[in-house]
Amino acid sequence: MVICLKEKFDALISENFANAILCASTAADEICVDIFLIGGIVRDLIMNNSIKDIDIAVEGDALQLGNFLEEKFGCEVISVQEKLRTSKVKFPNGVVIDFASTREERYTESGVLPVAFNFGCELEKDVKRRDFTINTLALKLSGENKFSLVDYFNGYDDIQNGQIKILHEKSFIDDPSRIIRALKFKERFDFKLEEITSSLMQEYLNDINDNMPLERVKGELRQYFEIKKDGLYSRFIESGAYKLISNNPIMEIDEDRFKSLYEYNLFDEKEKWFIYVMLLVLNSDYAVERLNMTSFEKKVLKEVRELMKKNPVKDKVSVYNLFKNLTDISICVYYVVTGSSLVELFLGALRDIKVLITGNDLINLGFLPSPYFNKLFDAVLKEKLDGKLKTKEEEIGFLKKYIKEEE
Repeated sequence: MVICLKEKFDALISENFANAILCASTAADEICVDIFLIGGIVRDLIMNNSIKDIDIAVEGDALQLGNFLEEKFGCEVISVQEKLRTSKVKFPNGVVIDFASTREERYTESGVLPVAFNFGCELEKDVKRRDFTINTLALKLSGENKFSLVDYFNGYDDIQNGQIKILHEKSFIDDPSRIIRALKFKERFDFKLEEITSSLMQEYLNDINDNMPLERVKGELRQYFEIKKDGLYSRFIESGAYKLISNNPIMEIDEDRFKSLYEYNLFDEKEKWFIYVMLLVLNSDYAVERLNMTSFEKKVLKEVRELMKKNPVKDKVSVYNLFKNLTDISICVYYVVTGSSLVELFLGALRDIKVLITGNDLINLGFLPSPYFNKLFDAVLKEKLDGKLKTKEEEIGFLKKYIKEEE
């Protein structure tokens, strides 16, 4: 049965993109190559999801097609990758589309980037390198049967049945980041893992490759934790996928603590993923070494670890000093882990309080710079934290009285 997606294409693809695709289709017909919408965009068409990026597979040489579009149709080739035979083309209406020559891939060892070969091969060979059946679908854009679905691995049925299914039994061995990707699609679409896929996933997680490079894992983690659903972290831990990253993650968290943090505007919703990753690596030097963390990520990690070692404090000055110089995201991580009432006190009543006097003010009062300044600042801060001082003049007046009593 031939499935035509023309109606869905017209409904979901913007006019500008549609015109650019029509132009590409005309060019492909003129030089006698077949082109296809490929992967996630076809899946999203079938599922009536919004379309963001468009990738086109060329059953031939994408560089040749890009050059032809530039020469004959007024397009601009923005960039090319000779090694992978890809061409990024900007159309006269401003639309940018990536064209990739079909290719085969092989993995020389587990987890490493694959070696590409046989460029311009038949589409069926190209889609065999994909991750899941739902991402192997293609939509023909040239020649006969335009807008017909090309489905070599029953991806259409898997979409209808709501299941994530790998293409072959070594899929997770070749690329372990596919485990997180599988969980991402499961959560994003409310799909289930096909039985054999789930079994092979657990089999790999029970015997992971410790030498596996994690270049792609971090990006997949971010996309997974950016999904706007409750319980993501708990289900990630339950799946065992944390073993790809950490040997000692925080195993349980109270999701309601995130809701408490939102009112303080400490982090953007888009940064929530970062907190989750910190929960995975907080107690694991093994994870820190393998994830190739940035300097900022290491800074947050150091701050939270030091907080966890601090002795309990009670008075407001000590609470204020405990948190005042920390990054907001460090405070968030610490609170999600501990639920500390000290964080609630700091954020709710203390964070925005600032001492207005400066060292120059103390010099003007006749003091030479010395460690005594810190005692004076702390005395003013204590009064301010108790709500007794509002203005700079009140602070100076308090200090004069305080100093006199000290004499």
